[in-house]
Amino acid sequence: MHRKNPARVVAIAALALGAFPMARAADAAAEKRGDQTGPSWSSPSLRSETVTGSNGAVTTSTALLANDKWGIGNTKRVERVTDGVYALRGWGIASSFAIEAPGGWIIIDTGDSTRVATEMRARLEETLGRKVKVAAILLTHWHYGDGIAAWLDEGAEVWGHEYLDRNRSASKGISVLSGTAQARGAAQFGVFHPQSGPDAFPNTLGFTPEKLLAESSYQPPTRLFENGRVIDVVVAGEPVQVAPNRSDTTDSVGFYFPRKRMLATNFMVPGGIFNVYSLRGSSYRDPAVVIEDGRWIESKNAEILLDIHGPTRKGEDTVRDEVQRALDQVQLIHDQTLRQIAHGRDARQAAEQVYVPRHQRGDWENYGQVESHVRQVYNGVMGWFGGDVYDINPLSETEEASRTVEMMGGSSAVRKAAADAAKRGGLANWRWSLKLTSLLLQLDPADADARQLRAAAARQIGQRTSSANARGWYLTEALQIEGGMQFKGQPLTVDAIRKFLGTPTAQALIAASVDENLQFVRYLVDPRKAEAQRQTFTLAVVGDSRIRRLELRNGVIVISDSAAAAPTHVKLTRQELAAFVLGTRAPSETDPLSQLDRVLDRSHLMPPGAVESVLQGMKDGNGP
Repeated sequence: MHRKNPARVVAIAALALGAFPMARAADAAAEKRGDQTGPSWSSPSLRSETVTGSNGAVTTSTALLANDKWGIGNTKRVERVTDGVYALRGWGIASSFAIEAPGGWIIIDTGDSTRVATEMRARLEETLGRKVKVAAILLTHWHYGDGIAAWLDEGAEVWGHEYLDRNRSASKGISVLSGTAQARGAAQFGVFHPQSGPDAFPNTLGFTPEKLLAESSYQPPTRLFENGRVIDVVVAGEPVQVAPNRSDTTDSVGFYFPRKRMLATNFMVPGGIFNVYSLRGSSYRDPAVVIEDGRWIESKNAEILLDIHGPTRKGEDTVRDEVQRALDQVQLIHDQTLRQIAHGRDARQAAEQVYVPRHQRGDWENYGQVESHVRQVYNGVMGWFGGDVYDINPLSETEEASRTVEMMGGSSAVRKAAADAAKRGGLANWRWSLKLTSLLLQLDPADADARQLRAAAARQIGQRTSSANARGWYLTEALQIEGGMQFKGQPLTVDAIRKFLGTPTAQALIAASVDENLQFVRYLVDPRKAEAQRQTFTLAVVGDSRIRRLELRNGVIVISDSAAAAPTHVKLTRQELAAFVLGTRAPSETDPLSQLDRVLDRSHLMPPGAVESVLQGMKDGNGP
């Protein structure tokens, strides 16, 4: 017979009967809170002291070092790396590279726009004193493929990951998320901030409006790298090994040129701590995957390292040290977050407890913020629930704010407390003012005093963070409240940018695929309007051989292929399909699309024709 361990039985019984003193519960709570005893803990990315940049930006000393740490510098230039290899730097947050190969030139990434790419090519040819013949374009990922036409000579191949085109379309194409993704990017990168003065971006880790509005000459890759594989290819006569470098996108790859002992990577060894989480929002960038792919980089023992987000690194020892630094930063954040989870802490508590040694944090925290990364790792591993049962079914935000403000003595008392905190100043007080104004604006978004206090507090913190991402959001909050975030003299808000960039034009819809059009419609369904509604029909579009079956059921649209037209069938031109998506198609009582249109909600989009009007005004110079 199996004998039970007496000590184990006693321990379990004691737990079950609550035999341990109540003090143990208090001890456990204290352990969960951790060792932070100070009432005004703040992220080390927040600094009390400020400096002023050459453009008048009020910021931190770390922010002024970022351009050099990222290899951007303060001038547009062509940098000779070694024989036949050049780095094109200073045109934006990422650098491009040009490599002379036996069969012609290889260009790695093509810049933010057609204009940028044209400038880079002209500067390269001026530096060389001769024209270049481009044989191949290698894309590390989808972010910097907008200047392809400027580099694409006759016969040149475009190489990229098999997911690259799909990922680009999801963010910049006809997508329900494109407006939100780009508007949040505008906030993070300070796209519409002043170009000089205290609120200007202190480094090139921000963008100008051209980033959102510039002409793109992107073309999908003609040669594909298979997902998840390390492969050896010959490009323009040059041997190249290609490997997954899944950093900020799933289509990211790295290149190793064995004859030059040279690596070219994307965001694997950047001039800052890798952005596990971007405040603009993104899918989960699993640190374990970044670390796994980074081992391939380590294994090369390269003599030269070119990361598009970092300076040129040369010398085997230097390359090794930089690779280890970058990967170990990511692993530390990952491993220590899991350690905090093991202690029973939630995401916010873990963020306060994870310690990064000074030499690993210091001036490297110039882009994202460690605490944001910790919270994202927690969410990626554990999900949103931190263990506080209140969060399972909380009050609505409005009711919670109302009860809290009432308990604090009412709006006037809370407004006075916010003003007093802002007047006293300091990192803790400015953050408290933000919290109090969040409550007030939840109850009354038009509260002028609360808005003014919030803008002032957000600006003070924004000027004192080393994180470019955080600065973008803090200063965007201040500027949009005050009307200081402008384009061509007209004030903007993040919501206005979201609506503008999230509303496709008829021309864009006509150019997009039928599937992109229908997938956009799928996310317009309002289940309240669609409740108890059922509908099935087939649809064909001129110029597309496929017949689609659309079924409205249970508050969703299910789209599938059909072998033949159903009894209820509609045939459209591309122009008519675009008009249906935008809600401008003439209705009909018997038309199946008119019936479907009744359950759609387009209230998050701009009115029909508004985007075209704005774009025309920009061309004419008459406003945004």
